[in-house]
Amino acid sequence: MMKILHLADTHYDQNTENLHYPASKEMVLSLFEWLKENKNSYDLIMISGDITVKGTAFISELQYVKEKFDALSVPYIIIPGNHDLCPLKEMEKRYPGIEEYEYTSLENTNFFQVFGEKGVRFSQVINQVHFIGFSIRNGDPDGTLSWLRKELETPYEKIVIGHYPLIPTRLDGFCSTWDYFRIENSLGDLKNLIFDETHHVKAYFCGHQHVNSIVKVNRGFHIETASAVLGSCSYREILIDNEKIDISTHFFIGENDWVGVLVSSETSHDVLHGDPYSYQRGNQNDLYLYIERESP
Repeated sequence: MMKILHLADTHYDQNTENLHYPASKEMVLSLFEWLKENKNSYDLIMISGDITVKGTAFISELQYVKEKFDALSVPYIIIPGNHDLCPLKEMEKRYPGIEEYEYTSLENTNFFQVFGEKGVRFSQVINQVHFIGFSIRNGDPDGTLSWLRKELETPYEKIVIGHYPLIPTRLDGFCSTWDYFRIENSLGDLKNLIFDETHHVKAYFCGHQHVNSIVKVNRGFHIETASAVLGSCSYREILIDNEKIDISTHFFIGENDWVGVLVSSETSHDVLHGDPYSYQRGNQNDLYLYIERESP
């Protein structure tokens, strides 16, 4: 049995006055305390990006988060989100100091300097499961798709970790259309690669939209985990043995009723999620999943 913790969008912000996400301030501190107390419960931790708020502009935020996870002495996979490695040119005009596109090679970006090659291209077989974590910038200037294609051709069952949703995560409302543009030139290729049935991807884990969502795609599953520090304050636990992958969702004690600008009554409902609370938190089918392993 292997027990894995999946987190997303931890949004550490070292600015103490003008916080980008004021509602997350106390939860970020609580999260790191919780990790210290519960680290021995997990064999592996996976973090689906946006670990900081201003990591593209302030390398010190990334360094702080790395120190926190290194101190746990638990193996972890951590990949960047748009706040850690901006994927789209000229986003700095919209979010100066927060999403600063780094006009340089991947190896010279803040994230690579802190987390190295494994932070942007992670590949390791653990207990006969191939874990793959990747970063990508729009238009793929860093050759991620070619690398990913090669990794997906191995014979193992796979769990893939990214930051961005690759498909609409709700039938209607903002998650059906919102914010896929950051990597729009790579979305189709990523979806086709990851959910190609010959690649044996059991699940793709992501974050970004701060909602809990599970959508079946071909023989695999597209799983978004809500932010650990905003809104539903969620995390997933993944239990893997020789026969199954069992996924459950849990909630930190935090501002679980917090409704942000996007999660409003006008933009946050569909036929399966009738109100903003369930739209963000997810229904039963978004929270629990049982996946059968393939026979050797």
